[in-house]
Amino acid sequence: MSGACLGKKDVPPGRVSRSTTPPLGPRANHPPQNSRPLTFSSTSTLGSPWIRSIIALTLTLPLVGAFAMVRPDMLVVEEVAFDGHRRAGPAALRHLAEIRNGTTLFGVDLDAAARGVERHPWVRSARAFRSWPAGVVIEVEEYEPVALLHFNGLHYVSEDGVPFAEASNDDLDYPNLTGIDRTLESLHPELPRQAIRNALWLLSTVDERGLLSRDEISEVSFSRTRGLTVHIHGSRVIFGLEAIGRQVDRLAMLLDRGELDLSRPHVVDLAPSTVAIVRPLDPFVGG
Repeated sequence: MSGACLGKKDVPPGRVSRSTTPPLGPRANHPPQNSRPLTFSSTSTLGSPWIRSIIALTLTLPLVGAFAMVRPDMLVVEEVAFDGHRRAGPAALRHLAEIRNGTTLFGVDLDAAARGVERHPWVRSARAFRSWPAGVVIEVEEYEPVALLHFNGLHYVSEDGVPFAEASNDDLDYPNLTGIDRTLESLHPELPRQAIRNALWLLSTVDERGLLSRDEISEVSFSRTRGLTVHIHGSRVIFGLEAIGRQVDRLAMLLDRGELDLSRPHVVDLAPSTVAIVRPLDPFVGG
């Protein structure tokens, strides 16, 4: 037979041989055999949660506004919630807020509600907000007691010297402030406040400097003639009315030098301008 040899089998005219040999050159139109299919992450900003929230809010507010204009009587306050309170009970705060049943969200006077809540003795300040769709939230900041004032009864005193509530028998573990009475107030209305501020400053200073622990001080008594006397561990530390800061420095020097041991009862008089008088105090005989 004439003709060229094509291999083991002849290919009939008009047909192309399917060779198992891979073609030469780059395989630009074919992915690698072991490659994974490519995936693309969406970069659309519409998928962001905060974008969706803005869109939802934009669509919702006009509807709420339209409903409020058509039926404002339907937006009635259904709940008054309080945040930040511990000592003040929610029932008492709800009464002081004076948001009556049937009041609408647009009809409630937020400033008046906050002022009403601030009438509670434990509340230092309050702020009121509308909480859609049917609530009012009142944020409360309460006083923090740091001492007990003996003045026409027993009252808690805040860090800034404000007597704010009558003390409870089950919560009396604070330093006592004594010697501040009506006689002092009759001399000048500001004298009791000044004495309280000085006593609290002294309590805070000796505690922060590590000289006397506030938790271990049982009493700070005030005298118009002698000044302030701190009672701790059976000892009495007397501070004069003038230059209290220098007297605190003198106390620090005595303690640093080891010249004073308050684990045993002493009387320490820091009022003299140049010296400190220290003498032991017999706990069985007293002062």
